[in-house]
Amino acid sequence: MTSCSNLAKTSGVLGAVIVCLTFSSIASATNGLFGHAYGVRQAGIAGSGVAFPQDPLIAAINPSGVAYVGRRNEIGVALFSPMRSYEVTGVSPPPPNGFPPFAGPKVDSDSEFFVVPDLGFAWPIDDQSSFGLAIYGNGGMNTDWPAADTPFGAGTFGAAAVPGATIDAGVDYAQLFTNFTYARKFADGRASWGVSALINYSRIEMKGLAAFAPFSLDPARLTDQGHDSAFGFGAKIGIQGDIANGVTLAASYQSKIKNEFDDYAGLFPNGGELDIPPVLQAGVAADVGPGKLTFDVQYIFYEDSDGIGNTSLILPTQCVPSRPFTPNPVASGDGCLGGKLGFGWEDMTVFKAGYTWKAGNGWTWRVGGSIGDNPVKEEEVTLNIIAPGVIEDHITFGFSKALSGKKEFSLAFMYAPENCVAGPDLFTPGKQVELCMDQYQLNAGFSF
Repeated sequence: MTSCSNLAKTSGVLGAVIVCLTFSSIASATNGLFGHAYGVRQAGIAGSGVAFPQDPLIAAINPSGVAYVGRRNEIGVALFSPMRSYEVTGVSPPPPNGFPPFAGPKVDSDSEFFVVPDLGFAWPIDDQSSFGLAIYGNGGMNTDWPAADTPFGAGTFGAAAVPGATIDAGVDYAQLFTNFTYARKFADGRASWGVSALINYSRIEMKGLAAFAPFSLDPARLTDQGHDSAFGFGAKIGIQGDIANGVTLAASYQSKIKNEFDDYAGLFPNGGELDIPPVLQAGVAADVGPGKLTFDVQYIFYEDSDGIGNTSLILPTQCVPSRPFTPNPVASGDGCLGGKLGFGWEDMTVFKAGYTWKAGNGWTWRVGGSIGDNPVKEEEVTLNIIAPGVIEDHITFGFSKALSGKKEFSLAFMYAPENCVAGPDLFTPGKQVELCMDQYQLNAGFSF
């Protein structure tokens, strides 16, 4: 694959950003499968600011804010570092008598650093309306569990027992969004509405799951199929308005977006569906002291996506596994992989707060934090080894420095403290599976 640095030299900065957005592993998941923020300014206030438009990437959380951005261009990049691990404890007979994942030392995921670009543009049409274009990674997940680090070298889910199978387990899942926004002011400019047309490109690769073939309705399309891609389409609507001097309320809603990965129809339900769930965000921005205080509530409807929200607990009880040379040579039942089974995520509520203030001499400072309940239930941890989205809290800060003309340089830093979730193994209740994750992210942006 052509590197992003080579593309920047040969194709120009803008073209390189677009191509890298399309082909990079966009592993920016911090609130389950969603990023905690979009763009450097949102990142400095923990993804709050649905009622506080600062740049064109406001379209990612509230399209109505584009009406107040003016003419502005933004190019940014984030260096994202998620640290993931799992550990299995308890009694675990060795293969072939035991069933993976086997008890043993903690296993750490490889692939700990990712580069995630974003860009946004806003163009006023007239005094009341504006058009915006934003391109960003919505989220996703990436894990890489080396088989060499697992007990007996069996692989996380025992794929070493299957001749010719990939034994390193993991997922490479990325979502890219292109957001076209129209926003318009009303009520003498004190309020606005906006609507975004969303074009989504997603791609996914699953590996190391071959030992689950007897539990799949379509074992030929279960795992190790390389990257498969899907296009989806959706919409986002938003509104904001001043309710008092220096106080603004806002809300937005993004529709569910259908994604179907045919190459993994033996893993995800309904022929390979892994839909991006709807999301609702509402908040307030208020002048407090020398700056702006923002407070948002975000609600992610994970249970509306069968592939994410359906339980995995039905696998041992509602799937009749295949048994060659018997009356049931093919797996059957809604509880099988490729049937109704999902990863068992719950809906997620996230509370976000931030404070932005100007300090003179062209400096703007930001701090923020967010709190949420991770969507992975304790009893669903086993299959979620593949994608342990268990982060709950974020701490952020950042700044901008005005340069000549309308140019501005910004930085933001995010730290997500380690959170762990432990529960019984799906196949051997005497074992315990613990998933852990902590994260760091550094954003940089340049506006002009």
